[in-house]
Amino acid sequence: MTKSIRRRGVILSSQGCRKLIKTKSDLEVQQNQRYTLESLSEKIGLTPNTISKVFTCSSGVDKRTLKCCFQAFNLTLTREDYVYLQSNQENLEEINPIPLAKTCFFPKLTYSSSLHLLPYQNNSPQGKNMVKPQQKLQSHLPKTPGGQMPIDSVFYIDRPIIQSLCNKSIQQPGTLLNICAPKQMGKTSLMSRIIAFAKSLGYQTFYLNLQLVDLKILQNLESFLQWFCARVTQELKLSQAHSNQAIYHEQITAFWQNSLGNKSIATDYLNDIILTQSDRPLVIAIDELNQLFTYPDIACEFLQLLRAWSGRTQAGETESHPWQKLRLLTIYSTEIMMPSSINPSLLNTGTLINLPEFTPAQVQELAQRYQQEITESQIQQLITILGGHPYRLQLAFYSLYQQTITLEAILENSDSLTVLYAEHLQQQWWNLQHYHELLPIFTKIVNNPKPIKIQLSLGYQLQKMGLVRLKGNLASLSCELFRPFFMGALN
Repeated sequence: MTKSIRRRGVILSSQGCRKLIKTKSDLEVQQNQRYTLESLSEKIGLTPNTISKVFTCSSGVDKRTLKCCFQAFNLTLTREDYVYLQSNQENLEEINPIPLAKTCFFPKLTYSSSLHLLPYQNNSPQGKNMVKPQQKLQSHLPKTPGGQMPIDSVFYIDRPIIQSLCNKSIQQPGTLLNICAPKQMGKTSLMSRIIAFAKSLGYQTFYLNLQLVDLKILQNLESFLQWFCARVTQELKLSQAHSNQAIYHEQITAFWQNSLGNKSIATDYLNDIILTQSDRPLVIAIDELNQLFTYPDIACEFLQLLRAWSGRTQAGETESHPWQKLRLLTIYSTEIMMPSSINPSLLNTGTLINLPEFTPAQVQELAQRYQQEITESQIQQLITILGGHPYRLQLAFYSLYQQTITLEAILENSDSLTVLYAEHLQQQWWNLQHYHELLPIFTKIVNNPKPIKIQLSLGYQLQKMGLVRLKGNLASLSCELFRPFFMGALN
């Protein structure tokens, strides 16, 4: 008598995962708002933990749970949308005879309190032209990639030339340093290291993320500049009076009671209340400047103001003048197109740094940090698949370290790779759908393995979004990871 196999729940197949994620992404574009775990929980009627299991495929759930998720997005769950887990499974395998390509492999994230690393993985049988792992094991376990990397992270890859340029620039009075790149390229991590360097010189520093500003504050320039001045004052705690939030808000409101104009008042406030009371250089670092692009009038006025502040030190002021203390640093993502009403020169004032992708040498170094043994040839293949994009490479080596995917699966650009990068791919698709004029030409690029001629204005926009590479007027896909995903999404 054949012993029955007990099934331990289901997970999404790659087909089911793509179907659910695409529908969710389409709704986000229509609503112009991304779902969080909390908002998905409210929409579907399941706990955030359960929803996380469904979308990450990290553990099995019952079929009724998947049906709830699909029904919430007006989808019908079919047999091809899920796979079963066996009772003795540690890896996600499928019981029923569905082709392997349909199986969904999300990384199962595991954590350990011990401080030793797993043995490095030898991903090459030949053992020639190897990148040798470091002799000393790192004292920190890798964390799931994403977001700003801690200052002491051993997995942060330095950009020595750029870091040196930024460090020199931040020491110059009146510096306006602008750093731009697509999302997850390491902008904020670089900014944090510039700030740390400034602190080591004894400078005061103020970090402001414009994602913190409420939408109602962005309705007019006066409320935005008052909010900006209040945030700087509160952070720097320039006097005992300012420790009381109500008092310094009253002071700012009183300061605005004249007819000089908002930019002039903000300039006087910065001079009289902030710079004059400071006894050392001050670095004001503004992250997510692109949040203002949706409000072109405010963006234009604020960028003009930053340029004017930077120019004060170049107007013959003495070294002891308060404006000699000021240094400005901005970060913005290039996926969000700047409105045509904003003069591009406003973002080109000062020093502009467009963060490049990692070089093969930097990819080799990253492999070493994760104790991965990989040939130079495999590194070139890896760059073809993922590009030199820091986050994509970090996630690849992290997953190899965790043994949740093989190097062969990555280099083959398999379905499991598409699932591993599902959230990242969804973000690219969400960004692209905001610019309908780019869809026809991008569809041609996706469907053509060879570079094609492109109108340069469209090519520059796609390049800023990190989707294509440009050589003259020839455009090609920036990485092969995008091709199967976008072929399905666009076609």
